[in-house]
Amino acid sequence: MIRAVIVEDEAVAARRLRKMLEAEGVTVIEWLSSNETLQLFLAQKAAPDLFFLDIHLNDGIVFETLQTQTVETPIVFTTAYDEFAIRAFKQKSIDYLLKPIAPEDLRRALAKYESLYQAAPPIDWQALSKLVQADAVSYRERLRVKVGDHLRSIPLAEVQLIYSESKLTFLQTVDGRSYPTDQSIDSLQEELNPNRFHRVNRGQVVQIDYIKDVIAYSNSRWEVKLQADKHPRIIVARDRVKAFKEWLG
Repeated sequence: MIRAVIVEDEAVAARRLRKMLEAEGVTVIEWLSSNETLQLFLAQKAAPDLFFLDIHLNDGIVFETLQTQTVETPIVFTTAYDEFAIRAFKQKSIDYLLKPIAPEDLRRALAKYESLYQAAPPIDWQALSKLVQADAVSYRERLRVKVGDHLRSIPLAEVQLIYSESKLTFLQTVDGRSYPTDQSIDSLQEELNPNRFHRVNRGQVVQIDYIKDVIAYSNSRWEVKLQADKHPRIIVARDRVKAFKEWLG
């Protein structure tokens, strides 16, 4: 939706132009009738999408105002005279319409504005590349564990806690059972989806889906309660509290 301001000292001409613009789907947010009111409007740092400026106004030609004000908004000049065309295009002008304004000329000016200022934004290739790379990251979905003389494949979706104990690393599933794995927490952390798993201290990694509660502990630290609470206290390390809160969202 284009938001336009009309600057026109003739009420009849302003009403006609407004009606034509609204018929084209343009919203007229202001009608100004002089250089003085235009200066006041510009001083407010108001920023419409498009100006329709009559050149001859009761208090002088509009170029006098444009010489003293920086106008970044595109301009369509409207006038009964063609003598100012060259001067008009030295401004931020996209068209010069002679009165009485023909509907087809107005539509052409609006089409020119849309092609110049409302085209699709340029592609940020660097941001797109980062997004593609992020989507391309493949996180581990299962982990192999040994149970007696058997090998099992544990889905990480069922793992609520990864912890180290007695120099071994264990996976604790949502049913509360624990399985030893031959990987360290450090090496596992690199293969886990950081949106789901978070290392709350040196020896414990929790999965967000199985957090039942987070309770204030002491000295600004927090205790994490899991659905199957089969492990000694899970306390968020003081230096990891900020990151943990951000991870929780």
